[in-house]
Amino acid sequence: MTTQDAIWKALTRLEHADLSSVDRELLRPAFAAMHGAQAIRIPDRVVARIRHLDATQPRE
Repeated sequence: MTTQDAIWKALTRLEHADLSSVDRELLRPAFAAMHGAQAIRIPDRVVARIRHLDATQPRE
């Protein structure tokens, strides 16, 4: 699995998670890109936030 794959999977898990409005707004362009919007480069600080949020979400 590449880093890109790991971030993609984390975004998929986070899309419907209970996130703060600040985090949801920060990730909004990445969520849009998942659904066919223009591809974007995700800044390193956003990637770090995605990893943190994914790691702290309860697993089902």
